[in-house]
Amino acid sequence: MPLTNSTKRTARIGLAALACFILLGVVAWASPADAPAATADDTPEGLVITSPRICAALAVYELAAADDWGLRATVANTSLNAFRDASRVPDCAAGVTEALSHHFEPARWQLALDAVDAVLSGSYQVSPAACVRANTVVPLSAADGKEPSASPVLVRAQCVMHELAFVEVAP
Repeated sequence: MPLTNSTKRTARIGLAALACFILLGVVAWASPADAPAATADDTPEGLVITSPRICAALAVYELAAADDWGLRATVANTSLNAFRDASRVPDCAAGVTEALSHHFEPARWQLALDAVDAVLSGSYQVSPAACVRANTVVPLSAADGKEPSASPVLVRAQCVMHELAFVEVAP
């Protein structure tokens, strides 16, 4: 498949954004512990990140706390489904800045990127079918994290992993 100018431009923008975030991560990691952490207000002015790869990796990084490849891939697939169903990727610049600035874990971020890449390339197939169709992730724990939620999602959920329900919601 030949690369079009649009594809090349998108790849360059994505690589530039990724380089910025890697730099932010290195700076956050190398800064002294008593330095004030960056906030969403510290996001560079005009920064917009609408890369499905980066935004899905952010969802994986935030939601998939357990060391479970299937969970990471299912969160990635669910995020990508949501973007496809909405016909757009929301701006996740503030969320990425927040994730890279507060207790950033480079290995966990790389695992999130790897899961998204595996789903995008088709080298990992999410199963069962209920998980494949999911486009929404709903935490099943109550706010205190001790009791299961009494949410109607519990009744509809056909794919549950690590206290997260993956459900298909009509767009």
